[in-house]
Amino acid sequence: MIPKKRISLALLAALALAACADKPPPALNTVGGRALVFGPEPGFDPARLSPPWWRSPQRAANRFVPVDLEGRLVMRVDAAGAGQTTVSAIGRQIDVPILAMPYMHWAWYLEPGLFVGGPGDGLDRGLRITVGFYGGHPRSPQLTDRWFGGPDGMPAHDRRLDITFGGVGQPRGEDATQRMAAVSDQGIRQELRGPAFGQSGEWKLEALDIARLYGTFWPHDRLERVRIVFLGVGGLPGRVPAATPPLPLGYVAEVSLTR
Repeated sequence: MIPKKRISLALLAALALAACADKPPPALNTVGGRALVFGPEPGFDPARLSPPWWRSPQRAANRFVPVDLEGRLVMRVDAAGAGQTTVSAIGRQIDVPILAMPYMHWAWYLEPGLFVGGPGDGLDRGLRITVGFYGGHPRSPQLTDRWFGGPDGMPAHDRRLDITFGGVGQPRGEDATQRMAAVSDQGIRQELRGPAFGQSGEWKLEALDIARLYGTFWPHDRLERVRIVFLGVGGLPGRVPAATPPLPLGYVAEVSLTR
């Protein structure tokens, strides 16, 4: 059984500062029941973000690069350089009831070179989709027409899930396995795809029922009140082998929500 976690007093205090907030993000453009949240779109510049876009930490702009791969615009996520924190994310603030669009779709690709050179720090290397939620926690203040920033540049949220794809390095890359998991902001993990060889070096198309997944992590929350308040992409905390320029962790494209 997943243990029940208490929302911290510090978070409650921060959530109460709504009077200092920005306005809600604009509505997503929905076509045929599908809303594209993160393309990236032509002309998107991670170094010059404005609302509803955000980056965490702010100095991580050089870790995200839109690139054209055979006519398809995708986001390249680079490994941290010397002296940089390994965990970073870039994303979009949204406001979508989870039951209105419960399915998330995306494509991603892990760079095979991540997994050579041994286990290093022993942490998973790879990519993540980070999803922020608000409204389901019984003790969260109600948001009306004001929004406000959270820690480290992320929009405010009372729950968060990271959908991760990666693994630990090995002396030979072909001996490394990769897995897909959902990890809550309390560190609770649920395997979505078990460890397997040969997961890097090819595009993976994913589809996930976010509402169902939320319910497995927080079964006592008020699902009808839960809103998806941001989606972001980024890297996992494992530090990759030193390289100049830094290795790309991989690529992410077309993160969308559907009914």
